[in-house]
This record gives sequence, structure tokens and C-alpha cells, in this order.
Amino acid sequence: MRILGKNSSADAYRVAIDLGGTEIVALVSDALLSQQYGTDEKVSHDQAYEWIAAQQHDLNDAITALHKGAAPRAPFTHITLE
Repeated sequence: MRILGKNSSADAYRVAIDLGGTEIVALVSDALLSQQYGTDEKVSHDQAYEWIAAQQHDLNDAITALHKGAAPRAPFTHITLE
């Protein structure tokens, strides 16, 4: 998984996974990150990068599910494909 940075207009972090040789880009919303940290405030870039790195296996599963047309399991329902 690669973190491609912040998409300010979408209020989300862009992440990419390699799925069978195809790069799939998804958006991890600020709302999900704030929820996971238990705050109403936006989390810092460092916190976002740390959480994404720690959750990369589950994020990979969620992005794969979205790519296949399925719904990811909670709390990853806030993730969307770009």
C-alpha cells in the first residue's frame, strides 16, 4: 500500500494498492480517521499516516471489496474508490 497524500477537496487521504498488476486508488476519509481516534477534530497528518500504516491489511481488504462491487465491513464503509 502506498499513501499518495491528502486530497483536500475530498477531505480524505489517497491510498493505492496493487491488485493483480492494476493500481487501485481509494480515499480514506477524514471522518473515518477522526472516528477511529475518537475526536470530532481532524487528525494530524502524522496520525493519519500512522493509522493507515497500522490498518493496511484491513484497508487492502476493504479496497479489494469495493473494487469487486461489494461493501467493505465496518468501520471501513467510509472508504471510496477514486
